[in-house]
Amino acid sequence: MARSATNRRLRCSIASAPPARRCRKRPEDLLSGEGALLALFAPVCAVSEENWRDVKGADLRALVQDREFGDGVHFAYVFRTDSTFSGMEMGRKERGTWRIVRDEWCWKWTEPAAAEECYRVQRGGAQVRLMRNGSETWRGTLRKTR
Repeated sequence: MARSATNRRLRCSIASAPPARRCRKRPEDLLSGEGALLALFAPVCAVSEENWRDVKGADLRALVQDREFGDGVHFAYVFRTDSTFSGMEMGRKERGTWRIVRDEWCWKWTEPAAAEECYRVQRGGAQVRLMRNGSETWRGTLRKTR
């Protein structure tokens, strides 16, 4: 790619240029340079547009108990009907207790010992995310234990 074309692309910013002066990309430019970067992240943007709905009360208890919550790589916890959980996170064994309090899913780790943390739960298709202070803190899937 010629240096002048690269400089033109760098000078032309969608965020700072008025609408009439925005850069127009040719189709062949989309597969090179910053266009390739855009193509790389486009699937990630599409996934983040899921329709999340809050899960509360009895629905929340039914969603959680006797299920494994995990992301397939970093963590996996089994939440039993007796309000205990155990699992692995980043190769460490962990266990504790769980409960539902005012439409939030609360966990208290006993091994290693830690304070109780409560999360608002949202579901989007097969995905579940745990929200704390308006931010996503956990994301994974819940599946029936064997």
